[in-house]
Amino acid sequence: MTAADRVLGRVDGLREEMIATLGDAIAVRSVNPTYPDQDFDDLVGGETEVARLLAGVYREAGAETELFGEVPGRDNVVGVVHGEGDGRSLIFNGHVDVVPAGDADAWTHDPFAGFRDETHVWGRGSVDMKAGLVAQAFAARALREAGVRLGGDLILQGVVGEENLEHHLGTSAVLARGYTADGAIIAEPTGALAPLSVMPATPGVLVLRITVTGRTGHASARSLMRSQRRAGAEDPIAASAVDGALAIHDALRRLETEWERTRVDPLFEPGQFTIGLDVIDGGARAGRNVAFIPDETTLDYAIFYPPAAGIADVQAEIAAVVARVAGADPWLRRHPPVLDWPMHYPGGRTDGDDPFCQIVVAAREDAAAGTAYAGAPDVRPFPSATDLTWFTAAGIPAVGLGPGALAMAHAVDERCAIDEVVCAAKTYALSALRWCGVR
Repeated sequence: MTAADRVLGRVDGLREEMIATLGDAIAVRSVNPTYPDQDFDDLVGGETEVARLLAGVYREAGAETELFGEVPGRDNVVGVVHGEGDGRSLIFNGHVDVVPAGDADAWTHDPFAGFRDETHVWGRGSVDMKAGLVAQAFAARALREAGVRLGGDLILQGVVGEENLEHHLGTSAVLARGYTADGAIIAEPTGALAPLSVMPATPGVLVLRITVTGRTGHASARSLMRSQRRAGAEDPIAASAVDGALAIHDALRRLETEWERTRVDPLFEPGQFTIGLDVIDGGARAGRNVAFIPDETTLDYAIFYPPAAGIADVQAEIAAVVARVAGADPWLRRHPPVLDWPMHYPGGRTDGDDPFCQIVVAAREDAAAGTAYAGAPDVRPFPSATDLTWFTAAGIPAVGLGPGALAMAHAVDERCAIDEVVCAAKTYALSALRWCGVR
C-alpha cells in the first residue's frame, strides 16, 4: 500500500473517535466572551478548555504542544509535528471560539450538547468551526498512525478571538510567536454552493459607525422644521437626526450599486462587494418616543471590499459621499456627521494557480473519490473575513477549506455532515503528504 492509501484507511478507522471528539468539543461553551451583549466573566475560559481538548489529540499525533494567551482564560494551542527537515512546512489553522447560540428553545437540540444523528453532528460551532479543527487534528493523528514521516513540519493551530475580529489575540499572536510555515489551510466552512470548496481569497471587511446629531423638539414642530429647512435656515427650531441619517444611507445605497461596476475582482462575483446597514439606533435623548423629534442616530455598517483595494481609498470614497450629503443640508453642514472605523480586516488572496492552492485542490479531489463529493472542487473566494488575511500578509500562501455548509454558520440548528468531516480530514492528510513530502 502507498503512504496515501495507508493514511486514508487510517482516517476511516478513526471515524467514530473523531466524531465523538467533535461532539465533546461542541459541548464546551466556548462563546467568544467579548462578543456584544455577553457576560465576559461567565464565558471566559471556554476557549482554553477547547484548546486543551485539541492539545490532547495533537499529542496523540506526536506533536509538541504549547498553550499560551494574551488574556487569562483565552489560550491558543499549537502542536508541532516535527518533520525530517528536508520538506516544506504546513499549518493547519482554525479558531476555537464560537458565536452565541441565542434562544436555546429555538433549537431542535441543545446547542451545546453535541447531539449526533445518523448523518450530522448538531450544535453551535459544529460548522464554524470545530468540525474543521477536529478533522485537522485527526488528519495529523492518521498520518502518525499510518507510519508516515513528513519531510517538513506540520503545525497545528487552534486560536482564539476570530469571531470578534481579535486576530491580535489569536492568529497574529501565534504567528508572532514564530509558528510560521510555507503554506496554511484554514478550516473555515467552505461549503458555499458546493461542499468542501477551496477558497483562496477573502475580501477586506470594514466596520463603520456614522453618528448624526440633530436638535430635538416637540413632534408637532416637524412641519415648521421642514419649512425652515427648505428655506435654508441655519438655526432651525428642530433637526431630525433620523432624517439626516436616512439621507446618508440612501446615498450609500447608491454607492453600493455603483460598486457593482467600480469595485470588482476576477475571483469574486459581481455585486459581492457591499455597504450593508446592519444596526440603526435613533431617537431623542430626552425621551425615546414619538413625542420628540430625534436628536441622535447611529448607523453601523459592514463593508466588504476587494482584497486588492487600498483601505484609505475605500474610506475616502465613503467619507466623500457622506460629506456631499452633509454639504447639501443646512443643519448637517454646521453639524457634520462623525465617522468612526472601529474594526478592520484587510483582504487577502492566494492566486488560484499557486502551487500550494493546486496541491490542495488535487488533494480534495482525490480524497472525495468514490463519495458523494466526488469531482473537482469549486475554487471560489470566501465571502467574509477569515484569518487567511494574516497568513497572506505574512507572505504565506493560504487557502480556506473546511467541512460544513456556510449557510449553517451562526444559524439556529447549526449542524455538519459527518461524511464531510471525514472527507475534510482525508483532504488535510493528503495535502500534508504532498506539500511536506514523505520520508
